[in-house]
Amino acid sequence: MDNGKLMLKGKIEIVSPLIIGGGENEESDIDVIKDKKGNPFIPATSFIGVLRHNILSDEINVNSLKNFWGYSEGENSIGSSVSCSDLILAGKSNVVIRDGVRIDNKTGRAKDKGKYDYEIVEPGAEFSLKLIANYKDNEQKKFAEKIFGTIIQLISNEEVSLGAKTNNGLGKIKLKEYNVYDYDFNDKKNVIAWLSNKEIKNIELKEKFKIKKKQFIINAYFDLKTSLIIKSYPTDPKFPDAVHIKSNDNNVIPGTSIKGAVRSRAERILNTKFEIDKIKSESLSNKLFGTVDEDKKNDSKAIKGKLKIEESVLEKDKFAEEIQARIKIDRFTGGTIDGALFDSMPLFRNDKKGKEKVINIKMIIDNYEKYEAGLLLLVLKDLWTGDLPLGGEKNVGRGVLEGVCAEISYGEEINIGIDDPMNLKQIDKDKLQNFVKELNEYEVQNG
Repeated sequence: MDNGKLMLKGKIEIVSPLIIGGGENEESDIDVIKDKKGNPFIPATSFIGVLRHNILSDEINVNSLKNFWGYSEGENSIGSSVSCSDLILAGKSNVVIRDGVRIDNKTGRAKDKGKYDYEIVEPGAEFSLKLIANYKDNEQKKFAEKIFGTIIQLISNEEVSLGAKTNNGLGKIKLKEYNVYDYDFNDKKNVIAWLSNKEIKNIELKEKFKIKKKQFIINAYFDLKTSLIIKSYPTDPKFPDAVHIKSNDNNVIPGTSIKGAVRSRAERILNTKFEIDKIKSESLSNKLFGTVDEDKKNDSKAIKGKLKIEESVLEKDKFAEEIQARIKIDRFTGGTIDGALFDSMPLFRNDKKGKEKVINIKMIIDNYEKYEAGLLLLVLKDLWTGDLPLGGEKNVGRGVLEGVCAEISYGEEINIGIDDPMNLKQIDKDKLQNFVKELNEYEVQNG
């Protein structure tokens, strides 16, 4: 018999594009799951699953956590003390189709039949949240309060992501307009309020568990040296053949595009280092970036990557869009190919006055190894110096960046700021070089 219920009510705001697939392929290769009214929603199973994955701490008693969420282990099982309704759309949403293309990391070109598309819920959409935890005694009540406090902190700090492609910066959520209510059934008024579906005075949760994450974070800012286009293909014939991809009318650099370029360069570095041992090179790459069985014959071969790269939103006043007409050339004759006129609308820097922080690239390695951090630092160097361009039409010089500043953080309070790599403090140089040294010595340690 329950002695009370703890309830968290609020709204979940989508901070970056959200994909929760519905398993049907009517509009795109991956359709967003929708209710009978055609509105997107977040299944409670998806939400609870993500919370269970994120709330892990050395401070939390394992048995208490298992009893809280529920478990089934052979003949032993216990029901969850938590219940959650599906998160229903509160207001309006904008569901659009986004284009994607699979890149061959060896050639840097699109794979044959590698184009695909998927539906996303644009940022700004809000969903109603109602999360309830039952408790039987004061000890369970205190534990539930501390778990709820931890959930509130994680979601409010945008540390939780839902759905697919979360390692590519999609599905970030934020908690807003929330209240916590304690229906203590020892009080008759609370029993009546619960049965009448009425809210009572909200309570404040001060205690929470400390969630420790072993992360290596690069938060870097760049300026655009040339021009940039990550192609999206409009259906309106009045538009150019290709325009830069947008989200909520803002130009963006998707995490998939950044990650594709980063992976391609990282694999080139690994292949150079482990020229004789291609299996080792591939293994290190798959561990960091993840891999799937493209033939879909063996799901056990799939590996979820450790690297997360966030989507970068570009300020409107810093960029201008210009249509450029181009034509394909026959490489054999040197003449134009008949009927091959096309145009695109890339981005150019607007009113550029010296180097400015106009492009943010944030990369996070969860549970990192030092040699993985060293590999990512080498890729950062290539991005910083313009040796690693982003996006499409790189053959005509697009996508070249120039580094402005960066912050490297790892551990509890270790931050290294970089404004000018040539004038970096020696102590910071040594710290960063130690990561690269771990990569260089990896063969000795693990050979």
